[in-house]
Amino acid sequence: MTTIIRKSGWMCASAALVILAASLQGCGNDNDAGSNDTPQAQVANGGGNASGSSAAQGGSASAGSGGSASDVASAPRCPEMTDGIDESKTFTWMYSVGNTSFDPDKITTNNSQMYLFPIYDSLVYINDSGKPEPMLATSWKLIENGNTLEFKLRENWTYHDGTPFDADSVKANIERSKTMPGSFNANSLEPIESVEVVDAHTVRLHTNGGAGALVGVLGGSAGMMMSPEAFDKSGEDIKPTGGSGPFRMANYQPGNRVEYTAVDNYWDDDAQNVARMVYLISGDDNARLNAVITGAADSTFLRASMYEPAKEAGLVVCQRPSLSSYNIKLNTQRSEFDDKRVRKAISYAINRESVKQVTNGFCEPSRQLFPPSYFASSPTVDDVELYDPEKAKQLLADAGLPDGFSFDLEVINLSLYQQIAEIVQYNLAQVGIQMSITPKSIGLLSENFSVKKSADATLEEQKASSDPSILTSEYYLADGFGNPGGYTTEEITRLNNEAMNSADADKRAAVYAKLFDAVAEEAYPNITLCHLTTPFAMNSSVVGLNIHTDGARQFRGVGIDPSRK
Repeated sequence: MTTIIRKSGWMCASAALVILAASLQGCGNDNDAGSNDTPQAQVANGGGNASGSSAAQGGSASAGSGGSASDVASAPRCPEMTDGIDESKTFTWMYSVGNTSFDPDKITTNNSQMYLFPIYDSLVYINDSGKPEPMLATSWKLIENGNTLEFKLRENWTYHDGTPFDADSVKANIERSKTMPGSFNANSLEPIESVEVVDAHTVRLHTNGGAGALVGVLGGSAGMMMSPEAFDKSGEDIKPTGGSGPFRMANYQPGNRVEYTAVDNYWDDDAQNVARMVYLISGDDNARLNAVITGAADSTFLRASMYEPAKEAGLVVCQRPSLSSYNIKLNTQRSEFDDKRVRKAISYAINRESVKQVTNGFCEPSRQLFPPSYFASSPTVDDVELYDPEKAKQLLADAGLPDGFSFDLEVINLSLYQQIAEIVQYNLAQVGIQMSITPKSIGLLSENFSVKKSADATLEEQKASSDPSILTSEYYLADGFGNPGGYTTEEITRLNNEAMNSADADKRAAVYAKLFDAVAEEAYPNITLCHLTTPFAMNSSVVGLNIHTDGARQFRGVGIDPSRK
């Protein structure tokens, strides 16, 4: 996860912690402690094309053959729910790393949330398109000029230990998450100044501004509800008893497996379509893929090197674009970047399909910060031709630069990033722009660009955040950490603030569509190249598995249909 320093107070850290080493080494949605479980990480180590043996015979495979970009692009969405599910079945998922705790406040990595989703319901559910939906909170609204967020809570529900779920328990959870030393969720909840219990099923979160963004925040670990009776219970972080979700943990073998069993009388029948879920753990890609092929597991995620072996073995392979993206950031106080015609020329000059090829097809071309599948996006921004070098040349001529200009791009000193930079370098040279490439260590990349403001431009991966306003504020507001040149417009500032101050997802979506249209027209100095895709492999009996665009591994409502085998 990229750690962002915010002037507005959402997140604070020293410059030395601007980017965690794992965030760029992972290069995707699955980076966890000691893990590079993403397709791009494999390409980075293999000169842009993963190579090796294809699926072995006899139900075994070797994760060493990279799929082509065209194959990846044609991968379908995952099979939808059917009427033939058997609710007595077990769904088995296999992942590369284990979790760090079963206490939402004691986890230390984003990916640990995956192991918590079956156990704990959050106040808000973030669906597979990234849109907030009711969960333990049945509705919400902003009051007091957008500074207070009021939740109506689900009635007649209890925690797994029998403790009633009510406003007092919500207040206790949020205050614990804010104040517990070392809490994973403290920074996300920083805007909350106080929690007010209005009645047994109504709670108000009073903030110092921008309360609407908390809706998304409370759809992750910061909004997971744990029985207050279990807060101080010994061993709760290893064997939780105070959950609030559709499953309780039945067995845990660290580094090996987690087993879950369905709770009785869960409030949402559609979320419980299997009797058990098992999460197996193995850092061996071959072992994970072979487990699905042989039936020891039902599904796993794929690196690029596993894509072709999975298809050759007859597995169902599906994917969707994620919120993570590769971006070139320009400092409008340097070089020629203060002219939007120059910024547009750079965007048109880059062949994003070539970038897709070097990632083995696991990056879908786009010129907006979030993919069209996400609620915070424009449905029309990517309708234009993304690659048009002749138009780029004309724009440069219109800007008084018919012979081009030169600048330096700082890039993380990892193979894949430098390969992408070389594609950009070649493309820009074709329109007369000379770009030099300077590899930098992870710690220096953002320090030079955003702190010292000494870099012309950088190339890096942008991770998803809990709410789109966090990133749009970083890049599009004058004081945004990712906007060292301070470039903005009154319209874009207004639209960004309007989106932040609403708690209605549909209204926010309409505002964000206008925002990203305006950003495209202004050619903002954050040029998106492509969105990383998230591929899964599964056996044919798995239905209702939704790949979440924010990279969350949630299997709510997954089912097994034996008739499909």
